Amino acid sequence: MTATADRRREYVGEEMTLVEHLRELRTRLIRSAIAIAVGFVLGFILHDQVINLLKAPYCSLPEDVRQSALDGATESCALVSLTPAGAFLFSIKAAAVVAILVAAPVVAYQILRFVAPGLRPIERQYSIPFVIATFLLFLAGAAVSFYVLPQGLAFLLNFNEEIVSVLDANAYMSFVLTTMIGFGISFEFPLVLIVLSFAGLVTSKGLREARRYFIFGAFVLAAVVTPGQDIITLTILGGILTVFFEIAVIAAWLIERRRARAAARLGTVGA
Repeated sequence: MTATADRRREYVGEEMTLVEHLRELRTRLIRSAIAIAVGFVLGFILHDQVINLLKAPYCSLPEDVRQSALDGATESCALVSLTPAGAFLFSIKAAAVVAILVAAPVVAYQILRFVAPGLRPIERQYSIPFVIATFLLFLAGAAVSFYVLPQGLAFLLNFNEEIVSVLDANAYMSFVLTTMIGFGISFEFPLVLIVLSFAGLVTSKGLREARRYFIFGAFVLAAVVTPGQDIITLTILGGILTVFFEIAVIAAWLIERRRARAAARLGTVGA
């Protein structure tokens, strides 16, 4: 059996008409919309808990720092609203955070199910672990950002003692979400390299040769993502990304070994 014949046998597509594709797409969109709606409802039900969680980085600051930010409100860690609809928009954004977290796995699964008929068996085999790993790495990055946020806030609020910083609720929410998303995306770094290794676009040897450039880039990315740019949090994030890079190098090497063994088996069968 030749390698070409083997590849043809490996690909098992499921042909569908245009109408069937549209029906399938509609079903997946409806299920995704339901998951998002459920997340929003849950977010509104857990409104107070979600807001307290998002305010935690600010409330963890020393009292004198919060005093400089909003005089007379150190006990409640109060934020202010500078527009009539500010409080309402803040609640909507808080509910949206819950909706994204609840709906993300469901939406990712629906996308995967929609594109699955066009995937090869080996791609289907790794698709679900890939989706799970993507979600877990993003959550891990968002969780780490909660350690960084207080340092970033303290640095920014104390940057100029001549200016009193009053934290607008929506601006604070945008700052927190931007930092969480930045860290979450940064934590996808090793997964991207592993996918490129699967595609044959990078090799373990190439990664090792470019190690110094990747490590330098990791610390540059950490400097961009870290809100306060203090050396401790920058070093921690840069160190985590460096460890992720080394994991990706090992994964690329394992992928190459498996690919070499598979090619050797095919050569033996062909002979």
